[in-house]
Amino acid sequence: MKKIIGITIGDPAGIGPEIILKGYEKIKKIKNVIPLLIGDIAVIEKNLEFIGLKLKIKIVKEKEEIDERFLNIFSPNIIKNYDFPVGFDNKICGNASFKYVTLGINLWKRKIINGLVTCPISKKAWYLAGYNYSGHTELLAEKLNEKKYAMIMIAEKYKVLLLTTHIPLKDVFKFLNKDLIEEKVKIGYEFLKKLKINNPTIGICGINPHVGEDGILGKEEIEIIKPAIENIKNKGINLEGPFPPDTIYRKNFDLIIAIYHDQALIPLKTFYFEKLINFTAGIKMIRTSPGHGTGFDIAYKNKANPESFICSYNFVVKLIK
Repeated sequence: MKKIIGITIGDPAGIGPEIILKGYEKIKKIKNVIPLLIGDIAVIEKNLEFIGLKLKIKIVKEKEEIDERFLNIFSPNIIKNYDFPVGFDNKICGNASFKYVTLGINLWKRKIINGLVTCPISKKAWYLAGYNYSGHTELLAEKLNEKKYAMIMIAEKYKVLLLTTHIPLKDVFKFLNKDLIEEKVKIGYEFLKKLKINNPTIGICGINPHVGEDGILGKEEIEIIKPAIENIKNKGINLEGPFPPDTIYRKNFDLIIAIYHDQALIPLKTFYFEKLINFTAGIKMIRTSPGHGTGFDIAYKNKANPESFICSYNFVVKLIK
């Protein structure tokens, strides 16, 4: 039986619907999987109109109705017409994008979909709509009752796990401890095993300039990171470091552990913006997302590139198969 991959269309005010429709011709050709869009038909039709595409669409409510000859859409009819605001944060689209994700989670729980690609949302728009989550990852973890999970960014040969995610930089030092490092490294190690990478090597970044210069520029490497590395090595996981984040990307690791958000995202978005995948490790659901944001500045201008979405979809296919 063919697998169904759900795709939430993201914030209707952004480029999510556009990149899906532009990438559809490629993803629909993949054998033994069928994409299922999760979002309002009015949003999709508005995007088809300005892109200049014509596709055969089928609105479905049950798994049995899905037909690979059509672009299948599970439409909750939250946004019912074309006059919704676009190109900026607003509570109308924030409410819709939040509900698309929760619907995608429910469809997975009902076994209608086998995996999920989530297109970009705006955290501010969620906040304006009354939803206090810092992103997809945290919402998924809560709704799936997962306590241990990790964000991994993937771009060609690079796989980078974020030790901390969407928190202020000043709070990183409060969260950094040996238990957190050990927990996240184990999640990353299990992820590599799922990819059939045998005896993987993992490298971890330091947090201070030049990894603290033996304590001169900070003691976290000595007091926290190095003891954690020794504990993890004693459990049979090959973890090396800490390395300066400005050189670690030149080394050949199967996985890099970044201590905070921008240690991972600055190099990856600089060189792999169009191919970047966000993967949530440690949860039961197979879920990816394009590694970029809502693109409000180019929304509804027919300028969005679908490559990151296509890469994200292909990675779900790879893990499902």
